[in-house]
Amino acid sequence: MLLKPTAVDDVDVFLSWVPDKEAMVRWSGPTFSWPLNRLQLEDYLTDPHRQYWTGIDETTGAVVGHGSMLFDDEAQSCRLGFIIVDPGRRGEGLGRRLMEQLAATAFKTKSVGEFTLGVYANNSPARSLYESLGFRGSEVVMRTAVGDEMWEVISMTQSREHQN
Repeated sequence: MLLKPTAVDDVDVFLSWVPDKEAMVRWSGPTFSWPLNRLQLEDYLTDPHRQYWTGIDETTGAVVGHGSMLFDDEAQSCRLGFIIVDPGRRGEGLGRRLMEQLAATAFKTKSVGEFTLGVYANNSPARSLYESLGFRGSEVVMRTAVGDEMWEVISMTQSREHQN
């Protein structure tokens, strides 16, 4: 997988990966409102404090993933967020490759001592991936109402020494 800065045209692909409100919240938390649309995603890409990256399949050139990085230079940390891969290609290791590429990019560009991220406790595939990459943590930091349920967000951290 190659990373490239996210372009506005990439948002159409991301929109196609988010078929319903539950999928939207699982990806982005309470950031967006349903129905998700292009304007919301274009606005999301305007935060000057965040870096936005699109994962590209090296063989086909297809967009296969997305993630963002928010750096805190004072704390020497990087918040990874909005991690998503093509749902039709899940199980191919794209999430792992995307996370590894994001980490490598962060280490090249900034003095990063740790990564942080939030994940819904009920998102077992993502939690398993993050744990396999050395992320640790189980503190509930937020709850989001999704239909009649409350989803808990867990904060996870990975120190540079534990980066796989």
